[in-house]
Amino acid sequence: MKAVKLFGVIILAVIAAGCAQAPITLNYAPSSTMSVDGELKVGKFKYLPAENNNRVKPNQIRNTAMGSILLEKNINEYFETAMFTESRFVGIKVKDSNNVVSGEIIEFLIDDLGYSIDWTLEVKYLVSADESSECYSKAHKIEKNTAKFANPFGTLNEVMKLNIEKVFSDSEFVSCVSQKS
Repeated sequence: MKAVKLFGVIILAVIAAGCAQAPITLNYAPSSTMSVDGELKVGKFKYLPAENNNRVKPNQIRNTAMGSILLEKNINEYFETAMFTESRFVGIKVKDSNNVVSGEIIEFLIDDLGYSIDWTLEVKYLVSADESSECYSKAHKIEKNTAKFANPFGTLNEVMKLNIEKVFSDSEFVSCVSQKS
């Protein structure tokens, strides 16, 4: 009986949090098990849904259910932090380098209608080997399905990590960041 009450309280808290419009604080924790050799500087990422659509705020992840998912900081800032921490975590030297990784967050969508949640993150990565030449330009898309009541903060981190791991596993990207400045 206690377990049923506890579950009810948790469900009520999740529903109340979903209805509330207060920004969510998200702390990114790196978790990749990859190893990558190279060096880079993390530049700026643009959050295109906020630039191309005046209904999406810079700190909002687009979703399909009622209510808005607002984070404390802008989406591009969270992603830049994720790129920086994952890069350091896998062994890339993050410093003032000619290898600058930047890009565009093309889509960040949480389809939360129905019995499960579909997460989509598509990012176009750009690596400039120096200020005048582009060494890498490619978009990577992650799609993940989770249960409705899975840990949303852990899943947000996981989706960002999986997208970043896609670029880390691309030999063209690794070749660009392996070029020493």
